[in-house]
Amino acid sequence: MVDFLRPKTVWVDGRCYRIISPLTDNTNVNYVEDDSCGFEDSAYQDEVECGGEQLEEFQVEQLNNGKYQTSFPVANTYISYVIGAKGATKKRIENETYTTLRFPGKGQSGDVVVIGKDVRTVRQARLKIQMLVEQARKKQPFTHFLSIPYNNPAIQTKFLEFKKEVLEKCGDCRGVDEAIFQYPGKLHQTLCVMVLADDRERQQGLDALNKCPDNVLKKYLAGEKLRVEMRGIEYMNDNPGEVDVLYGRINALSWSHSLQTIADSLVDELVKAGVVNRQHERVKLHITLMNTAFRQDPDGVTDIKVGKDRESFNARQIIEEFGDYYFGEMEVDEIHLSVRHTTANSGFYSASGKIPILPHPA
Repeated sequence: MVDFLRPKTVWVDGRCYRIISPLTDNTNVNYVEDDSCGFEDSAYQDEVECGGEQLEEFQVEQLNNGKYQTSFPVANTYISYVIGAKGATKKRIENETYTTLRFPGKGQSGDVVVIGKDVRTVRQARLKIQMLVEQARKKQPFTHFLSIPYNNPAIQTKFLEFKKEVLEKCGDCRGVDEAIFQYPGKLHQTLCVMVLADDRERQQGLDALNKCPDNVLKKYLAGEKLRVEMRGIEYMNDNPGEVDVLYGRINALSWSHSLQTIADSLVDELVKAGVVNRQHERVKLHITLMNTAFRQDPDGVTDIKVGKDRESFNARQIIEEFGDYYFGEMEVDEIHLSVRHTTANSGFYSASGKIPILPHPA
């Protein structure tokens, strides 16, 4: 039974739409995407309901022949998901919405074009395509992440001392070895992860990041510099004997507003811009120190999928010995739009963009 008070929702281009399944419909609603696309699209056949203001966001123009058209960019990465095996998905959308879909040629960039007899069917087809793109995006490996570097020389030195002491005192504990420690030059806090599949999406990410100084930092810095202290370690699961990731705790030393509020607000800016799908209600304030995923992927981003053979480690003794370990304090001066699987000349990740953290008058 459909719950009309709590309908399903989907985010498309930073806007949230309600998905209402029709009570009666002559079409087949038990639709499953072709196996070649690798996912089920349960929302695909549902009716999408949204407010008039959101509908007006769609640029629909009337052609000389009386038909209507809308065009919008889709990264080449997702075109195959929308077309489907042998064009099956494209044909299905066209048949159900009485529209014609046009795509850029293989290997070419350009807009997807929807042509139909009226505004309503054109918008329906566009929403169906965009929902397919959003679902396909969730299947892609992350390309970028918003990060705060915590790799100044003093913090790196203390981290290396921590690593040395852990290996000396706890090196016999199950699963503890040098391979699972973070590279000191890449110590950072991850605020959120995202998929930016082409130049247009990367520019969207940069545009959202460049709005943060005025929309977030100016609002919350209140004329103060950002000073933080890194002290103590923690883990997220319930069993210290079966740990995959060990974190360093971050505490703000000078903020008129909480570091949590700042971090959440930065992510909100990217969610509103449509470049980030919200994964958690709040940002976890932490710095990865040890991660069993580093055995397979020394990338440093902890929000990744790893192989089934991932081996946990016993952190009981580490927590007992180093639970309140002091890594030092520092002044944070930049936020990065970092690129995964890269290393810059500084030893940190390469960045598609950066913004400075400067004191702003209240």
